[in-house]
Amino acid sequence: MRTTTKRRAGQLALVTVAAPVAAWALEQAARRAEAGDQTSSTSRRLRQGADFVQRFGRGPLADRLRQRPATTVTWRQPSPQPDQHRG
Repeated sequence: MRTTTKRRAGQLALVTVAAPVAAWALEQAARRAEAGDQTSSTSRRLRQGADFVQRFGRGPLADRLRQRPATTVTWRQPSPQPDQHRG
């Protein structure tokens, strides 16, 4: 029974800590590779690896290290044109 507990604890550590950290590290390496060359096949492979490893991560650490959407929607009203006046 003790062996089963150790094995389960090891699996849990892999899923909750090692996988998210590995995915984050691959993502950071891909960003550095893109900074040097936008068309680099290395950055594409690193991103593919990060996406693959990210699928195995679970828990709060995985949620925090997961890539957030790059675009955000902001709502604002357009300012009136200077030649349009009401009077």
